[in-house]
Amino acid sequence: MKQSFFLFVLILIISCNSAMEKADAPLPQIVVLSPELAEIVCALGAEDHIVGITQECDYPKILQQKVIVGSFSAPNIEKIISLDPDAVFLSGMEQEIFRHKLQDLNITVRQFYPASINGLYETISEIGKYLNKEDTADSLIQSMNASIGAIIKPEECPTIYIEIYNKPLMTSSSDSFVGDVIIKAGLKNIFPVLPREYCAVSSEKVVELNPDIILITYPNVNKEDIKDRLGWDIISAIKNDMVFTTENIDPDIILRAGPRIVQGIKALSQLGTQ
Repeated sequence: MKQSFFLFVLILIISCNSAMEKADAPLPQIVVLSPELAEIVCALGAEDHIVGITQECDYPKILQQKVIVGSFSAPNIEKIISLDPDAVFLSGMEQEIFRHKLQDLNITVRQFYPASINGLYETISEIGKYLNKEDTADSLIQSMNASIGAIIKPEECPTIYIEIYNKPLMTSSSDSFVGDVIIKAGLKNIFPVLPREYCAVSSEKVVELNPDIILITYPNVNKEDIKDRLGWDIISAIKNDMVFTTENIDPDIILRAGPRIVQGIKALSQLGTQ
């Protein structure tokens, strides 16, 4: 009986010590190359462990205190090495090439590229585990999910064309993160199927598909620029003054796969009810 009691006490002591060691263990020092990932880290309360960012990582403002290591599409590898990070967080697409470069230099890389809202939840969960912020990550996911579920969607399902770039015209399919955001907002993407998640389309096809809403997500373009496009005057969005630009909606809350996507989905839903 005494042996069993002492064994129980020993197991309890070991468990407590392990838990204390985990709590006291320093979080890894990380360089973040993608703005949405920087937003997630900050939302988890781990911003102190970011030692470097790319210049696009501009939200929240606390990131202004961090060392800049180049841009999203051209990070400075030498600068990253000089910071001696435990890991580098990066995204997909054009950052894929940098993953290989960093790994060749024996730098730990954590790559996250969510293609849906559920994928974003998984990314938040994975980052939470890596940074020992699992409870915070779970709470954030539950809060986001509840907020998205509470958004009032338009009774009808207006169609939308989201233009990500104009030379050439670029938009997103329903298989992309932005495409899923459109669906969650209760709208219908006029380009549900494309050869790639983000793809070039023709001006003539946009006119043919006749969207109810047009949203431009890049700067230095106003409504009149869109209305003056050749042949676009017959589009419903043009005729009904349902053209929106960065002057109306911050594109970061639509394009970035981060916690602010709740605001983005709500903003899109509100466009559908105007």
